[in-house]
This record gives sequence, structure tokens and C-alpha cells, in this order.
Amino acid sequence: MTRRIVLEIVLIIGITIALAWLVLGVLALTDSADPVGTLVDQTPRVLFGLLGIALAVWTLLVIIGAIVLRRRRAAWRIAAHLVSLLVALAINIGLLTVLTVATDGGQGGGWGMLVVAIAAGAGIVLAIAGTVAVLLVELVILRPKTVADPAAAPVSAPE
Repeated sequence: MTRRIVLEIVLIIGITIALAWLVLGVLALTDSADPVGTLVDQTPRVLFGLLGIALAVWTLLVIIGAIVLRRRRAAWRIAAHLVSLLVALAINIGLLTVLTVATDGGQGGGWGMLVVAIAAGAGIVLAIAGTVAVLLVELVILRPKTVADPAAAPVSAPE
């Protein structure tokens, strides 16, 4: 049971980061002259810089959810992980907004809130990547084993 919980946590977070990195990288490549610099430098800055709070909070919530809901059906785990992702993104955007207003005082000519808008756009990408990862892990990779119905087993003809 412990191995399944650890595997669930690592796969969900790992697949989410990989998908978000890929999509954010492709989006950044549309306006870049240096593809390597974009994928290796700019994309991680957006993913871990602007969405770092959301990733940290969601990782903690996925760990708690995987442990608490380990004996529940997959639908419960999927719902809990997706709701926790939305909560983590809301916390991230809220904290960035408060930090921007507190440091800038709202007087930066709108440039401070541009960072919040970029983080919100990247948060949408993270939400989509997280949804795909949770569904993939819970329904395909760690699919619950089905119990075979003995009545449905084929009957062999007597020899």
C-alpha cells in the first residue's frame, strides 16, 4: 500500500511538471529567437518562479490526499486531487496579487499586475496539465484491479 501511495504522488507531480514544462515551452517558443534558452531558462522561471507556491502547496495536498484517501475509490481521489489543485492555484494567484500590490502600491502603471496575469495564464496551463496527469495516473497507470466474476468464466466442455 505504501508503494502505491508513493508511486501515485511521484507520478502525479512528475507528469504534471513535465506536461506543464512542455506546453509552456511550446508557447514560449512562438516568440523566441533562442529555443534552447527558452526551454532551459525561461520556461523553468515561469513554472517554478511564478507557480512555485502552487506547486509546493499542491504537492503537500496531494501527499495528504493520497494518504488519507488510500482506501477510497478512484473517483474520490481524482476529485480531491483536482480540487486541491484549484485551491493551490487560487492561493498562488492571491499571494502574488497581495505581494504585487504591497510592493508596488498599485502605482506601477499596470506592470506589476502583468506578472499576476502571466501567472494566471501559466496557472491555466498547470491546471490542464494537472488534470491530465491525475486522470492518467488514477484511471490508466494505477487502475484498480477488477475482481473476476466466477459466473462469467467460460465453461469448458467435458471431454
